[in-house]
Amino acid sequence: MILGVLDRDRLNIELKRHLFQAVEHLDHSKTNLQPVFWGTQRLAICSTPTLISTLDEYPQPFMNEDQSIFMIFEGKVYNAEALRSFLEGEHRFNTDCSGEALIHLYEKYQQDFLDKVNGKFVFALWDERNQKLILGRDRFGIQPLFYFNGGKRFIFSSSLKTLLETGWISRQLNHQALLQYLLFCYNPGDETFLQNVYKLPGGHILSVRDSGTSLKKYWHLSFSETLKAEEQYRKEILNLIEDSIRIRMEPDNIPGVLLSGGTDSSTIVSLASRISRGPIHTFSFRCEGRSYDESRYARYVAERYNTQHTEIPYGPEDLFLISRAVESMDEPFCDIGIEIGTYLLGRAAQNKVSYVLSGEGGDELFGGHPVYIADKVATVVDRFPRPLLCPLVKVLQKIPDSDQKKNFQVKIKRFAYSLSFPPQLLSHRWRIYYTPKELQELCTEDFFEYCHIQKMYDSILKYNSDADGHDQLSRSLYSDYQTLVNFYLRRLGLLRAFSIENRLPLLDHRLVEYAAKIPSQLKIRGLSDTKYIYKKILEEVLPREILYERPKLGHSVPMKNWLRENKKVRKWIEETFSNESFVNRSLFRTDYVRRIIDEHLKKDHNHSHRLWGLLVLEIWLRAWLDR
Repeated sequence: MILGVLDRDRLNIELKRHLFQAVEHLDHSKTNLQPVFWGTQRLAICSTPTLISTLDEYPQPFMNEDQSIFMIFEGKVYNAEALRSFLEGEHRFNTDCSGEALIHLYEKYQQDFLDKVNGKFVFALWDERNQKLILGRDRFGIQPLFYFNGGKRFIFSSSLKTLLETGWISRQLNHQALLQYLLFCYNPGDETFLQNVYKLPGGHILSVRDSGTSLKKYWHLSFSETLKAEEQYRKEILNLIEDSIRIRMEPDNIPGVLLSGGTDSSTIVSLASRISRGPIHTFSFRCEGRSYDESRYARYVAERYNTQHTEIPYGPEDLFLISRAVESMDEPFCDIGIEIGTYLLGRAAQNKVSYVLSGEGGDELFGGHPVYIADKVATVVDRFPRPLLCPLVKVLQKIPDSDQKKNFQVKIKRFAYSLSFPPQLLSHRWRIYYTPKELQELCTEDFFEYCHIQKMYDSILKYNSDADGHDQLSRSLYSDYQTLVNFYLRRLGLLRAFSIENRLPLLDHRLVEYAAKIPSQLKIRGLSDTKYIYKKILEEVLPREILYERPKLGHSVPMKNWLRENKKVRKWIEETFSNESFVNRSLFRTDYVRRIIDEHLKKDHNHSHRLWGLLVLEIWLRAWLDR
């Protein structure tokens, strides 16, 4: 964990005090921050001594030969060995840290120094000659970085909580970010839940000078198609996937894999088993419930590839772990119980492995999400005149909910609800949980004094407008890389609480750039054949039972049933929303919350996403802002 402070009033003092100024008046008795030393200077602040290992276990900052540039780095560079070979003739390396090459790449290229880097990282670099601070983040934003620009004082950290603990940042809630959370169960924009604190977007660098700041995008994902023979795609993609896994594995350190039994995680198990010197560890959770329990597929894959498999039972009372999980959330997010599943997997993996491989990103590579099929159907339905469509939508909304995760009844009701949202939202219209009218019913007048409901789609529409693909699927995939992928990363960030590092082979930028140029008709065929080219490639990697016979359910838990059927969970939900702290915030109308609880219990509607989202939010607000 890193914390840096740049004081613009002190830019012209001794070199080693330009960046990460000593925080002399910080009250260490009220915080767990510990200093990290460089020589006799206090240069950075880390969360706890145990987390210093996230800085690659080397003293930092790194400096170039003439000490005109130095840098703090957090993360991993997977092609570090190749970069060393490229740079060693010109520069001296003082450590084996994978990030040290960045400082020499900056010396050599200045503007485009991150083009050759393959990894997950954040860094802060001070350029003495140009009197400039540069903050950078990897292409997908796998490693977090937050900053506060308070005029004379500029503060940044890889932890939002660490920024708060300095005492220099107000705990004032950003209602516009909260509005985004209500819509999507996470905040997809660059603003944070704290006013005047921002996230550095993935694929960007931020330059800070005495005169001001400038934000630059150094990586843009293009979906302009490149036509090749299908056989050539198959060979080259498989080579890329294999290499993406190989460079993330350590020869003497066997990894774990988070295994759902789906195509993506099973592919990683299959290929990693070929590379590993011994049996890899796999971790899955098991939920009881019709149409929810997919553990048999994970067991099948684990047995086939002879892994050391750990299966964790996950029941309704495990939901109470959300209070602990929230402690590891920089911002609230909720994944309808999957975040608890990730927390359980991290706890099980602790002391068994130091890092895990995960299959996040596979659905974006080749069009695997069911919402992309919904997009195709909607292009036809949206042509119907609204006066004819609206009555049909209202009728379909009266269909009762089902106990099953996915059946025709559930799908048609959700599809009808989502048709009311603008088509310009692309795949995001299927992931929204409140209409503008429902938000007006949920939120108080006090809430809307601090945010603009007419701007609630702005961040999504901005990403969508940046896409250069010529068809709807390409534009949706681009947008999901900017938003939904970040949602996955927040969930995987919960592993840090157990000192488990996550590595994501299917988010290797070389693989993503290649797949982006594959024509959409090779990704989805018709209205059901998703990941077409991917499955063809994997026929030599995975058994048919996983590729073609396993239903596409998505790793999930029966949250809606637990809220209805488990007395302890139901009581917990009701007591949370009648608690004095929830009522006194004056953010939400308690009568509306009571109404959706009743509708959910009677199975009129599935409000589990809404109720779980409000619960996680309330727990986060108590933990972070009620101080």
